[in-house]
Amino acid sequence: TGQIRRFIHVSTDEVYGETDEDAVVGNHEASQLLPTNPYSATKAGAEMLVMAYGRSYGLPVITTRGNNVYGPNQFPEKLIPKFILLAMRGKVLPIHGDGTNVRSYLYCEDVAEAFEVILHKGEVGHVYNVGTKKERRVIDVAKDICKLFSMDPETSIKFVENRPFNDQRYFLDDQKLKNLGWSEQTVWEDGLKKTIEWYTQNPDWWGDVSGALLPHPRMLMMPGGRQFDSEEGKDTSYISSPNQTQMVVPTSKSSVSSQKPALKFLIYGRTGWIGGLLGQLCDKQGIPFEYGKGRLEDRSSLTADIRNIKPTHVFNAAGLTGRPNVDWCESHKTETIRTNVAGTLTLADVCREHGLLMLNFATGCIFEYDAGHPQGSGIGFKEEDIPNFTGSFYSKTKAMVEELLKEYNNVCTLRVRMPISSDLNNPRNFITKISRYSKVVNIPNSMTILDELLPISIEMAKRNLTGIWNFTNPGVVSHNEILEMYKKYIDPKFQWANFTLEEQAKVIVAPRSNNEMDASKLKKEFPELLPIKESLIKYVFEPNKRT
Repeated sequence: TGQIRRFIHVSTDEVYGETDEDAVVGNHEASQLLPTNPYSATKAGAEMLVMAYGRSYGLPVITTRGNNVYGPNQFPEKLIPKFILLAMRGKVLPIHGDGTNVRSYLYCEDVAEAFEVILHKGEVGHVYNVGTKKERRVIDVAKDICKLFSMDPETSIKFVENRPFNDQRYFLDDQKLKNLGWSEQTVWEDGLKKTIEWYTQNPDWWGDVSGALLPHPRMLMMPGGRQFDSEEGKDTSYISSPNQTQMVVPTSKSSVSSQKPALKFLIYGRTGWIGGLLGQLCDKQGIPFEYGKGRLEDRSSLTADIRNIKPTHVFNAAGLTGRPNVDWCESHKTETIRTNVAGTLTLADVCREHGLLMLNFATGCIFEYDAGHPQGSGIGFKEEDIPNFTGSFYSKTKAMVEELLKEYNNVCTLRVRMPISSDLNNPRNFITKISRYSKVVNIPNSMTILDELLPISIEMAKRNLTGIWNFTNPGVVSHNEILEMYKKYIDPKFQWANFTLEEQAKVIVAPRSNNEMDASKLKKEFPELLPIKESLIKYVFEPNKRT
């Protein structure tokens, strides 16, 4: 590897999994990988292998994760060249499902430019999203192509059976690449026209691709070994298997049994940290669940979710905290209001209308130490106390929506603080965050150990508990105490430095909340709940202890 200066590994946006329809923040490079199909799982696996070569053999790896690429020379199994070739032949354009799937399309020249920028300016060991935030529904792509070929979309588009593993949406945050100086140059209209122009001038470039133009081609291989099954199952002039077995699609959870289960959860926030962990817990406990597809601010889509899924309880783990932190909300206030206030209220109201309990993961970052609750006094803020922290716009929206949710007797509000889990690689984990900072403040705070408390949230749903709950472990722990544990259990060589709140204020946009929450109400309901320091050792540090 000493002769290789850069190894660019090209991956895909699909490794992040399906993006929530209501997400306004794209997947960041540090987002959890949640592939949903065999293809994306193998791509994620390939990334892990490449990463291992970088660590083990010093291979200078840079990984890219890209949106959908289109342009000249593309093999027509892909949507855009397939539609173009069909339109050139005057044939109907088949759309899988209802055509509402959205994708972000980048013209090939822009992608090539991105690779060049990453090659020369990218940092070894890093990942770069290559994408655009301009999204298009598949139905709109088909209509645009029909328009350029003077075809009537009403008669030229046909909806066919959806294909397996057809995720609804992928959405990337491309700011990291933009910081290197790259930007998208080709607008959609120009790129599509140039692509159509190339295919009309080179109609026979790929030879006989009739098998690829079927609505549901069963087998596709690149030239040199192309193999297709025709729709009738007959042999073509290429190698073809008349006995080709069709792909078996797993039965969805909702169709396993027509009998309504005792419990069934509808969870919003699949791509989020807490939402993902809730799904894993439900799987482990054998509780049927589905993730909501509706946008929180879209009442009709939420109603459709409830009618289709027929849940017994709804969990709302969707919300904007900002990437990489709450400072993002300071410059994206309308998006923050739309999700954290309007969206949450809409979901609560729809749940009330259908007689459903909604468990809402809120925040305790709406308080700060004051004269009545001084630091080190052991006097924590109770559920009925009025929020006193307005230092960040994020906290303002969370306090606002909490106050309004008090009017809904079907809501259980869980105030989470500085969440921690045993997954020390997750960038949202409070321990992961502070262990990567060069300097930290040292202030005692109430915190939430998710490994212990998320199972309790499921039990709270079973008990149909409502109202506001301080969803933290009893007691407080300081930043230094956590890092001392980290040094003891994880990395004996770990070092860190402290700085003051005044020094911290110089490197952040919005102030941060520091407080102690009174968890006695939760402790009374669940006497087995451990104090914060004991919970940290049992659920986080002991399982990760380096021997």
